[in-house]
Amino acid sequence: MKNENYKVMVIGSGTWGTALANHLAINNCAVYLNSIEQDVINEINQKNSNSKYFPNLKLHKNIQAGSELKNDSDFVFIVVPSIVIKDVFEKISKNNFKKTCGFVICSKGFEGKTLSLLSDSFERITKNKNCAVLSGPNFAVEVAREVPSITTIASKNKKIAQKIIQILNNENFKALYFKDPRTAEICGIVKNILAIGCGMVDGLELGVNTKSALLVKGIAEIQALCKKIKASSDVANPAGFGDIFLTCSSTKSRNNSLGMLLALGKEPDKNTTYEGMNSAKIIVEFAKKYKLKLDLCEAISKIIVGKFSQNEIKSRLIKAILS
Repeated sequence: MKNENYKVMVIGSGTWGTALANHLAINNCAVYLNSIEQDVINEINQKNSNSKYFPNLKLHKNIQAGSELKNDSDFVFIVVPSIVIKDVFEKISKNNFKKTCGFVICSKGFEGKTLSLLSDSFERITKNKNCAVLSGPNFAVEVAREVPSITTIASKNKKIAQKIIQILNNENFKALYFKDPRTAEICGIVKNILAIGCGMVDGLELGVNTKSALLVKGIAEIQALCKKIKASSDVANPAGFGDIFLTCSSTKSRNNSLGMLLALGKEPDKNTTYEGMNSAKIIVEFAKKYKLKLDLCEAISKIIVGKFSQNEIKSRLIKAILS
């Protein structure tokens, strides 16, 4: 098969990392799943399963797991929470990877206190331009089930992007090229915030009209951000409209569920990572850096950290949507 000689390392053994690793293994890549959890490593190698993150998935035999970085990899998929991604970039910078190795950032968010987009941070820390951003619309569980799916591979380096697309594509999965990774990242960050807002709309029973209005406002804020940082404002692509639709329309989205919980006055699950929770705060700071006010993102950010009644949440949300 066409991919059988490629060595692929996936850094991060959570739900999305495991789904991607299994998908690449199905595509005949030799996959090494890097994990910091020894129990997960042992189970993958001994039982071809990762019950902690994917209890009902039998992993492909082409997957091996371990804790060290493999610098003989042809491709590296980085699938860790954004809060720890700087450490991963620094480790990569200290390893002698092949000059032809392609790196794929699959995380959403910003790098620490620098307010840097992850693709910018990767280039700055590693001095490597063989980098692309993978951005949905993808739910990990559905990719693992091999349902028909598309995704975006966004990169300034079209040559490396096309190689990444080659190892991802099969009859059930299609990766599409997009030229601007910064646009894909902005969409990937803000869509999680909008999903929280949509969950609030559902929790408050405000209806589909209000949810549609929220999305229109949210897309306008995405485009305003993109223009300010001189990125493409085209959101008619999988990373834009596709991922926004996926995350905002389904209760499978953790961020959507978070919005529902907040609207109902319930506490979020402490064992769940809600990327949108951290992103909502940082995106407002990011916008201020560029002297841009984002009414909707700012309102959602304040609701997340505040202790507001249902009526106060409703009032703040409606005011931001219709401003």
